[in-house]
Amino acid sequence: MNRRAIAFAPAPHRRTAGAYRPDLLETGFGRLDPDQRAAVQAELREVGLYAARIDGAFGPATEAALVQGADYLAWTTRGAMRVDLNTPRGVSVYLRELSLGPVPA
Repeated sequence: MNRRAIAFAPAPHRRTAGAYRPDLLETGFGRLDPDQRAAVQAELREVGLYAARIDGAFGPATEAALVQGADYLAWTTRGAMRVDLNTPRGVSVYLRELSLGPVPA
């Protein structure tokens, strides 16, 4: 995610990315190695979506931040970029990209 864009944009008022499957988020997150899970949480924290402890554990704060991040991407691109949180592949791609850190501006 582009930190500059996320850090300074208003948050969407409603879900724009559509429905999601919490079980897929939890399973996908659990499949990451511990360093990747911490990197995802650190990236979400860096952009202001995650305020909990970076512990690599999936919980309500991680779930909410992941969904908000997907919503934000859809909202800021006016729907041109959507994160598929309803398929294992969509969740896997999203989590992998988050674990790699910010997108260069």
